[in-house]
Amino acid sequence: MKPAYRIITIIPILIILAYIVLDWSNTNVRSLSFEKAGTDFTKSFNSERIKMNLPIIPENWTNLCPLQCKIQTWENPILTLPSHSEKIVIATYETAEFESEVDKYNLKKIGKKYYQVVIEFSKIKNKWYCTLRETSPNPIEVNRTYSTSTDDGKIIAELTLEQATDTLRKYGIKRLNY
Repeated sequence: MKPAYRIITIIPILIILAYIVLDWSNTNVRSLSFEKAGTDFTKSFNSERIKMNLPIIPENWTNLCPLQCKIQTWENPILTLPSHSEKIVIATYETAEFESEVDKYNLKKIGKKYYQVVIEFSKIKNKWYCTLRETSPNPIEVNRTYSTSTDDGKIIAELTLEQATDTLRKYGIKRLNY
């Protein structure tokens, strides 16, 4: 290969390598934890939840994930049915800003089936997503591990926020737990 062709080949490779090195060493908030980004969506965020018409995280709930995760899962330690059983808080990956919350409510057993109402609020879209799901087995007996998906169980129906709130009320659960 002639020297001119080597230079033409080497220059783009050096440019790409320089970009990769500079991008990896960039300390923007893309890879920061909640703590380093200056955000906190734990119990201290409850006053903001009230302003957004979201249920709060009660004092006795357990956080199942370390604070550096962009998805935080909180569980109710009281294992009774029916109950507000879980809250999943999701932050944007890039900036660790509040993106959405998912609240799961376990209903009573009907026959051999268990049912759950899942309510998600997306701040970015300013929209509520509510579903009634059939869960199997009993969500209380399931091994309690870190769960981030909102698609647990078979979706039976999509609901409006009013329908979801009314369904919870019929089971003796207040959606807004404050």
